[in-house]
Amino acid sequence: MQPYTYLIGWTKLGISYYGVRYSHDCTPSDLWNPYKTSSQHVKQFIVEHGEPDVIQIRKTFTDTQSACLWENRVLKRMKVVSSDKWLNKHDSMAPPIISGEAHHNKRPEARARQRALMKTDFNPMSNPESRAKITGDKNGGKTLESREKQRQNQLALGDKHHTKRPEERERRRQRILGDKHHFKKPENKIKILGENNHFFGKKHKRKVCEYCNKDVSVPGYIQWHGAKCKSNLTSLVANTDR
Repeated sequence: MQPYTYLIGWTKLGISYYGVRYSHDCTPSDLWNPYKTSSQHVKQFIVEHGEPDVIQIRKTFTDTQSACLWENRVLKRMKVVSSDKWLNKHDSMAPPIISGEAHHNKRPEARARQRALMKTDFNPMSNPESRAKITGDKNGGKTLESREKQRQNQLALGDKHHTKRPEERERRRQRILGDKHHFKKPENKIKILGENNHFFGKKHKRKVCEYCNKDVSVPGYIQWHGAKCKSNLTSLVANTDR
């Protein structure tokens, strides 16, 4: 007995299925010879669209529990149950997904209870002292009183505030747009980016990914596309298995 997880897929249709086999006499060599999954959805799909062109053993195990846990981990991480690109219709080890009007937050009595709770003293934001403490922690230690005092001081200065002077605003604008900006100087570019930075002073060639058909730079293609592309079915499952 050697349980394993497997992947089958129809590349042209963009449909896949990830499963696990753990019968008492199973071995990886019996995948599609003669074992062809226990899913009725897969069997019906084969009748309608033919045999899959992707048949892979993804991972082998020494016991049934490890194989089932790994399948559950892959299905959860790749969110296959809620995707139209996968034939997996359920995850036996995951809790049921409740959506739509059946969700408890959709019931009128539950929403009314939540609104009432927000208006009671159980809600810390309904208490001025608690609200000041919470907002003070999130704003650099400033309380509502200190922030209001700062705002009133700025309003009192009006046009006398240094950022409101036309010459100051023009100076800042020219500093950003003009040649005096530190990033406009070549020596600063080299200092910030580094002399060996592959983005400095170079225009990279472009290349089209054969999986997602995106036109990207050659460095981007090497790092994110080609065999590593997310649209590449084998790469997607391999990254999850790792």
